Amino acid sequence: MFDAIAPRYDLLNHVLSAGIDRRWRARAIRSLELSGREQLVDVCAGTADVALQAAGARRIVGVDFAAAMLRIGLQKVKAAGQAHRITLVHGDAISLPLGDRTADAATVAFGIRNVEQPELACVEMARVLRRGGRLAILEFGVPRIPGIRTFYLWYFKYLLPLIGRTVSGHNAAYSYLPASVGSFPPPAEFAQMLSRAGFADVKAVPLTFGIVYLYTAVRR
Repeated sequence: MFDAIAPRYDLLNHVLSAGIDRRWRARAIRSLELSGREQLVDVCAGTADVALQAAGARRIVGVDFAAAMLRIGLQKVKAAGQAHRITLVHGDAISLPLGDRTADAATVAFGIRNVEQPELACVEMARVLRRGGRLAILEFGVPRIPGIRTFYLWYFKYLLPLIGRTVSGHNAAYSYLPASVGSFPPPAEFAQMLSRAGFADVKAVPLTFGIVYLYTAVRR
């Protein structure tokens, strides 16, 4: 499914979020407080948007299971002249192709809910991070403010899948999106999952009325 929608993935991200997705990623990257010396692992890297925005990292390894996404990401990395700094690897979030304690920071942008066993992905990120390494995860949520919540759920259930199908030509992918968000653990529960995986100082910060949550944590 992700390979099938890869050619239109970036366009739809920007259109469906009204361009706010760039600001969400920028906020997540800022939370890492990068100094320019870090090695960053970007899990569920997709088309490398986070990697390309993370200018403060010295070295970035992006991992994703969708080969078509990575091919587009590699084209973007080369076009930006960042191939010396960004490496994209075909791999699984629950078995990252990195050694223990080899990264200083880790990110996931809108991909953790797509992992079949997210708790194992959290454990893997804890494994590859050095002590004190920072984590930033962006994931969709559901707003709590009544009027905004009602409009958002209508948009997410009806209008978003329609636009997604029209632009991508894929019938299932953008119906899967609201379904996957609905089945993902709520913020408090996911924060507990991160704590059990080996992270401390876990925070769940709502962005844009709670449409998105930024989860930050530090490797114990």
